[in-house]
Amino acid sequence: MKHLIPILTLLIASCTTTEEKKATPFSYPPEWAPHKAIWTDFNFEPWGFPSEEARLTLIATLAKHVKTKVVYDNDSLMQAGMKQLQERVANMDSIEWVKLPYWSSWMRDPLMFITNGSENKILDFEWSCYGGIYGCDEDLRGLLSNTLQELKGYQKDSTGLFFEGGAIEVNTNTTIAYKALATQRNLGRTIQEVEQILLDKLGKEQIIWLDEFPLIDKPGIKIDNFFGQGANGHIDVTTRFLNDTSILATVISEEDRNKNSMLAYDYEVFQKNLAQLKAAKQPNGKPYHIETIEAPDYSLFGFPYQMTEDLYYGLLTESSREGISLGDSIVMVPALEYANFTITNGVVIASEYWKEGMPESEKRKDEKLRAILEKYFPQRHIFTYDALAINWDGGGIHCRTQQEPRIN
Repeated sequence: MKHLIPILTLLIASCTTTEEKKATPFSYPPEWAPHKAIWTDFNFEPWGFPSEEARLTLIATLAKHVKTKVVYDNDSLMQAGMKQLQERVANMDSIEWVKLPYWSSWMRDPLMFITNGSENKILDFEWSCYGGIYGCDEDLRGLLSNTLQELKGYQKDSTGLFFEGGAIEVNTNTTIAYKALATQRNLGRTIQEVEQILLDKLGKEQIIWLDEFPLIDKPGIKIDNFFGQGANGHIDVTTRFLNDTSILATVISEEDRNKNSMLAYDYEVFQKNLAQLKAAKQPNGKPYHIETIEAPDYSLFGFPYQMTEDLYYGLLTESSREGISLGDSIVMVPALEYANFTITNGVVIASEYWKEGMPESEKRKDEKLRAILEKYFPQRHIFTYDALAINWDGGGIHCRTQQEPRIN
């Protein structure tokens, strides 16, 4: 009998290990975890801001480091993109073109993958077109999870919440999001209900809620006559985890603060966000280490424009047209911020904004971002480039990508 005890112990341990493996919960890993692939897109932008060159640079850079799945809906554009990537000597073997039957871009938002280490699923949110801010009845991104389930065999896990991927930032244990977005998207639900669903589906222990998002991410008329696109409350524009204990927070410098009403307003918003982040605690009760990055000087990037019919009827809902008329003078502002960078296998891809003729203070901001990324991601190549064309479409580098976790 004594000889049977070790054998029985091994059998029990083996069964327990198998059961534990089966019961491993799904979670949304932090972005620095290994990736099986990165999803991005190469489609025509419907609002007329040409960003193909910036997106081709993004695709070519990603493909050097990770399998890159490029969603498209137009064969001729895809062929043109493929030719230009070949001319850039991109790693074409790492690029997979995925044709979907409708236009779909900003892959961060309609597509999120959760994993248990051996299987990936799509985490499915309801789609509200960024809270119904744009007149986009024909925007079918809400069907993406169904389409990939049918065409590619992915299973999905539905949340029942209205949310987007860019509205969620995570480390191993914690989520950060804007409370204003969570409540605006999910009318009829309490913030406690939204929080519990997110924690369960993302596999996290806690959420840090920031109350208010900045004007730079507000679509339509932002303040006074400043106008632009944005995602209406996405956390990845301003606030990112650098690791499980450190957070990157956007601020506006005292020098830039009073250059215009947008900078003055967002200065106050970022200070409130910073105070909330400093007060937040890790699950173990310790405070987070906060790194700050100064926002680009908005006043250097806006340009005078006139409210056209395309903007008025194409980008503004009826309620958001209040106080603005066709032909009015406006200042167009891109959705630019440093925090909108992508982390994947072996590389971090980020924006740089300084150009010849700009103040040296702007160059120092670029350099500070690079120094922060080099400090926290020493084993990854830090690649920065001019992606302003993507910002004009209402988002950034991070918005254009979504990671698919590596599985065993």
